[in-house]
Amino acid sequence: MDKCLNFSCRCSKVRGTVSYGNQLFHNRVVCYCDDCQKFVRHLGQNQMLNEYGGSDVFQVSSSQLEVHQGKQQIACLTVTKGGVHRWFAACCNTPLGNTVNARWPLVGLLQGCIEEDLNETVGPPIGSVFCKFANAEIPAEIKGQWSHKRVVVHLAFKIALWRLLGKGKPSEFYQQGKPIAQPYCLADDEKQR
Repeated sequence: MDKCLNFSCRCSKVRGTVSYGNQLFHNRVVCYCDDCQKFVRHLGQNQMLNEYGGSDVFQVSSSQLEVHQGKQQIACLTVTKGGVHRWFAACCNTPLGNTVNARWPLVGLLQGCIEEDLNETVGPPIGSVFCKFANAEIPAEIKGQWSHKRVVVHLAFKIALWRLLGKGKPSEFYQQGKPIAQPYCLADDEKQR
């Protein structure tokens, strides 16, 4: 994979690259789930959501991502206890991406941290997922060609392939199977208020 995209936080303290090329090693979708929306809103970065509450997500295997500077600025949260790890730059609250855990070779980078135009480099999102959580009816031309079910099956195939090929390592977000930053849970914060 010789092609690379650059990603950075808003203040540029965190910078890195993600390799792509063969379509077997990337996926692009728009996720409307309420947890993605809570993550972005908690960080005060509502501009990273589209007008319907969707997050444009570029999914790659863990081994395709490299952080070149600012790794010490990377923090993690979960929206619910035991939920998806949501990574961000603590220096400026830029959402970076999502991972399930160290065993899953998947990183979903949020389009807002990628410097290049994804439409020009990798093409438009193939479809949308969790549309029932959108804040309004999503027009068909924005949803993309693929249904939720087709997107999920397609991604499951890719994840299985990435696991088989050992694409889960190295991972910039995990060391020896543990997150590089201790995740805090938004649900716990809400209980304490």
